[in-house]
Amino acid sequence: MRINVGGKLWLAFFCTLTLTVLTMYVMLHSSLKRGFLDYTSAQSIQRLEILQSALVTIYRNEGTFAGLQRDPERWLQVKSIIFSDSPGMFPDVGSTAEHQQISQKFYREFVSSISLFGREKNLLMGVIKPEKTISWVPLIDQGVTLGFIGFVKPDVVVREVDQKFMAHQLTFFGTISVVILIVSIGVATFLTRRISRPIVALSTYTEALASGDYRQRLEVKSRDEIGQLCDNFNRLAQALEANEKSRANWIADISHEMRTPVAVLKAQIEAMQDGVRPLDTEGLALLEQKVSGLNALVDDLFELALSDIGALSYQKQPLEFDRVVASCVEQFQAKAGYAGLRLSHLLPPGGPIRMHGDAKRLGQLLNNLLENATRYTSTGGAIEVELSENADTVTLQVRDSAPTVPPEQREKIFERLHRLENSRNRSTGGAGLGLAICTNIVMAHQGRIYAEDSPLGGLSIRVELPKQSQ
Repeated sequence: MRINVGGKLWLAFFCTLTLTVLTMYVMLHSSLKRGFLDYTSAQSIQRLEILQSALVTIYRNEGTFAGLQRDPERWLQVKSIIFSDSPGMFPDVGSTAEHQQISQKFYREFVSSISLFGREKNLLMGVIKPEKTISWVPLIDQGVTLGFIGFVKPDVVVREVDQKFMAHQLTFFGTISVVILIVSIGVATFLTRRISRPIVALSTYTEALASGDYRQRLEVKSRDEIGQLCDNFNRLAQALEANEKSRANWIADISHEMRTPVAVLKAQIEAMQDGVRPLDTEGLALLEQKVSGLNALVDDLFELALSDIGALSYQKQPLEFDRVVASCVEQFQAKAGYAGLRLSHLLPPGGPIRMHGDAKRLGQLLNNLLENATRYTSTGGAIEVELSENADTVTLQVRDSAPTVPPEQREKIFERLHRLENSRNRSTGGAGLGLAICTNIVMAHQGRIYAEDSPLGGLSIRVELPKQSQ
């Protein structure tokens, strides 16, 4: 038989409460009985003061208890004076024979539990009852101990009135225990439903989430761990929904990026086959351009995929980063000039900037940043590369002139396939993978990359890299 979470919680509450109530009842029963017997024992010991006075008087007159030892009847008469001044110890005249019989039994039990002992607690009169607790009442005359009265504490309630009192108290405790148990079960049922309801809902919504329905959301009704779990579920569903949309957009964007050059290639080849376009150097150059663009896209996708799964290799070693920057800027001068842009760099005059990293990947980082700046900077503008350092960090900045990027878009430009323009013309906008690859390279060097305003009027990409990356 399969028990759900609500049933298990209710069963746990029920068993715990039942065990608690039963334990309380047993403890109350034991405590009441023990306390009542202690109370009756204390009353009995108080009554022994009469016998104590009588025995001291006998010893003072006779100088010994030998007379009592020789005459057991006299010993019984002496003990009977305990009840001589307390008629209330016995039932009223109108009591039934049964009540009188119980009272006589109590009298006999009480009297037989009294013994007389000498100074060394040696038995003089009475009977020793083994395994019984004895209370000692000393017989003292003018500071001299004459002997002891030994009183055996009762371990059962004998009198009917005492039994009725205890039965009434136990019935009262039992009734209270049952009421507490019933109320506790009601509270346990309410709490069980309150706790299990969001868990059951979470299980149902999780099954829907696993089947691909990422629109599921849970209503958060509490601030405890269950409420936090529901909130985490909503965050997970939201993230999965966003990832699913991103995946769909990714496939659509990649398909579009690859369809355009493939369509151009197909059209040009068909035109050459039909004789519409001659098979000359110009036509082959166009085909080569589209193939190169498609190859660059495939290479970018491959690099990004490798960096995402952590398979992109890094050969980190000590290097002079200023040389890497100077080499990249020099190689990009021709392309910047062809685009009508001025490219310059500013290096610190204090000698080489040393750090630990992968020179090839850092060169790829700067090339992607320069490629991005070249594509999006208007003709006649400028691009500046500045390198600086402090005790622990190397800072690389690539600044360009107008146009700039709106502040609300600056975090998104590092996402793959995100571009500000709507067209998908790779000759102006690119595939939108360069900055995503830059982000992965910077993260692999335990650095950070972000965009800010450029003093030239465009955008500035700032890269901060630790000198000792692992």
